[in-house]
Amino acid sequence: MDGQAEWTEIGASSGLDHLAMLAPVEAFYQSLLPGFSSITTRMRNYAFHAWWITRNARTTKITSRKAFHEHTRRVEALYALASAQWDRETGIAGARFALNKLAEEDDIFDFRFETSLETPADLRYLGPPSGDFQGTYFGQMREIGLLARAARHDMPVPTKDGERLAEAYEAALPIAPERFFEIAKAGQVSRDELAKMLPMAPSAIDQDGEEARLLREILMGEDGSETGLARRASLLAILEIARKTDSQPVSENMLRWWWMDHPPDGDHAEAHAAWQHYQVGDMLRVSYENLMNHAILGLEDASEGLLVPELIGDIIGDVPDMPLGEWLDKLSASNHSLHDLQDAGRADGASLGAIMAPIARLWAEWRGRIDELEGSLPTRPGHQTCVTELTWIEHRRHEPASKAMGQLIYERILRRHLEVAARKFRLQGSYTYLVELEHARLRARSLIDANPSGPRLATAIKFLDDVGLLYKGRLTDRGRDYLEAV
Repeated sequence: MDGQAEWTEIGASSGLDHLAMLAPVEAFYQSLLPGFSSITTRMRNYAFHAWWITRNARTTKITSRKAFHEHTRRVEALYALASAQWDRETGIAGARFALNKLAEEDDIFDFRFETSLETPADLRYLGPPSGDFQGTYFGQMREIGLLARAARHDMPVPTKDGERLAEAYEAALPIAPERFFEIAKAGQVSRDELAKMLPMAPSAIDQDGEEARLLREILMGEDGSETGLARRASLLAILEIARKTDSQPVSENMLRWWWMDHPPDGDHAEAHAAWQHYQVGDMLRVSYENLMNHAILGLEDASEGLLVPELIGDIIGDVPDMPLGEWLDKLSASNHSLHDLQDAGRADGASLGAIMAPIARLWAEWRGRIDELEGSLPTRPGHQTCVTELTWIEHRRHEPASKAMGQLIYERILRRHLEVAARKFRLQGSYTYLVELEHARLRARSLIDANPSGPRLATAIKFLDDVGLLYKGRLTDRGRDYLEAV
């Protein structure tokens, strides 16, 4: 969510992992920012969820899953109504429902209908029966060390850190906690009483208060846990770039290219290098998916389909008569930046050379450092990664370019896709074939939505903004003091 268009938009990549190259990349970036996701949108939401879960563990003590989900829906809907009163508030589950409800002229807002499971999913404040918490926040809050599951009844319960955060949130509440839950249970709230709840909103946090201090401590991994330290390394690297590039705000897109275009150095070199490795893997994946689309487009005008050798022959027809390594060197020698090369390779109707150019540049820059990449993206059976593919290219650099490219497209793209699709069909019953093979002929079915992945950097930037270390992507005085104190 919130990524730049040339890289990604949160939720835009809805396609499947057609070459099984995305999963290793996702696993790696998740290890760099544990406790976040692309849908955990505001840092203070962690405090709100820690608070009502703590209240449930201490007072409500709901242990029935059905009753818990009903309680969740009412609590979340009331929180959405309270938060949506804040001008241009973002990151609220059920925001559309809340804004529509607030536009009503009644003095009493009744949200029983929108939170009932008897209501059709498309008319609820949120479609899922369990609300937003279970699918969006519980897993991340457990990973970050704020929640756990009770052994006896399997309900979420707070950890000691979760209780500390809940107490700080409750201390900032404008109304008695008991009254909030009475209103939530009733499913009705007056306009006047709702107005008193405005300070509950994510943007209403007091940056000088205890709650904000605890959120900074949790966010920045000051507990020293393995996941906290991993997250801390990336966040400090982001703050350091914000300090170095004060003239422009940091964004997901800017960070990815900054890390790629600069050599790792200084106190945050290890995190910098890790993000470079992520990007090499993701860029190579996208380039391979572009190659898959190039092959599919080559089939679209053949109503009867094409034999594999016919398709390969058409694709490599313009590959020059020289060794693969020499051709890649020529493609890599372009004056264009890696950013521009990727954009050109993703453009509609891109030529084979344009699609291969970013791969060529990555090969030229990383062929001598493949072991370094493997430390971050280790080779595992059944997966293709930047390590396996750059190694494959390196071993064939002396072969004729046309021969090697024919093998790459057949072995690493087409056959790979058919194997992945067959496995998904067998194990999941999902028909995900982009090309179909019948009587030895390939026919086009559909294209890949080949987008770079969203590595949670937009979430990280927003969270740093929420706790006052950044403001609109620029380092604040508080953020500068924090860096100097590290």
